[in-house]
Amino acid sequence: MTMIETSHWHLTHSQPTLFLDYFNPTNGFITQINILLSRFRAVQTLCSEGETDEIFTQLRNELAFHLVKMSRWWGFDFCPQGLTGVRNPLFLTYVKAHTARNYIDDCFFDLFTMQRHMHGGDAGHIMVLGSDPFSTADHGLFYGVDGKKSFRFATRTEGQSALEWHRYSYPDFASAWLAAWSTQTAGGDVRKNLSDYMAAEREHACARTWHQRYFHRHDQQMTTRLYVDATQQLAICKSPFGKAEFESIVNSLAFNIVHIAHDRSMTISDLITENQILDGSLRTANTLKHRARAHVAVTVDPCLKPKLNALLDSTLSYVPRRCSGA
Repeated sequence: MTMIETSHWHLTHSQPTLFLDYFNPTNGFITQINILLSRFRAVQTLCSEGETDEIFTQLRNELAFHLVKMSRWWGFDFCPQGLTGVRNPLFLTYVKAHTARNYIDDCFFDLFTMQRHMHGGDAGHIMVLGSDPFSTADHGLFYGVDGKKSFRFATRTEGQSALEWHRYSYPDFASAWLAAWSTQTAGGDVRKNLSDYMAAEREHACARTWHQRYFHRHDQQMTTRLYVDATQQLAICKSPFGKAEFESIVNSLAFNIVHIAHDRSMTISDLITENQILDGSLRTANTLKHRARAHVAVTVDPCLKPKLNALLDSTLSYVPRRCSGA
């Protein structure tokens, strides 16, 4: 933790609204979750070290809630203790302390847990999450979650009082968002490219499995295999949305490979040669390091960038072999 990361600094810079944009998936999953997790860990550390100011503990509790909300919004596997180091029951007290102070967040949390405010398991009972900030009064888009914990979208044209919920349900918000805009495009919005949205829907369906296991831990061989698989998926993406998602996925996996090389005091080339999955050439090693730098530059909490850039600087890509003379 850097010197500037005091409780006062976090109260100013770590409010979730500053880096979470739930209704605009183009901001990406990996960037938002990385910053959120980093800020929760830093705030929790300060609380553990004796920071007891009520407004600061409220910030910690709010960040804890948003970790839960993001896990449902994007559909990733979330274990509080494994990810934050806070025991699950204690973490839950943070979340409940926040929802006790915020009715809307309480309703969202309840929908995915006890469903006291919902008709449990009823796909026709829908909690409205909000409207799409990019839709218009002529063709409004709205989003919700139904009693089966699936995301939905609705449309409303000018002069129409009731929302018209479309019958399909989706496992995460981005899927519902893409489907909603596909519908808008099909309705005649010539500014949008229908083929892009349809391709993005297919590509995001693939990206969802990567998001789900984003925090899973893998050994070096599996990490390299996942990197190869994700790189192949990126190569066939057609939509800007799908390309951006898989670019972030590939870069994060490249960073993980470089991190493993650093931890083992190896060059990147030696590590991937050992795995026998990628060739150990200078070009391949440099590509991995370039992608790792892109991950740090784009999708990492700015507070962590100096430390992680130093890690990359200290990890060599390749050391030429010297031939032994007779």
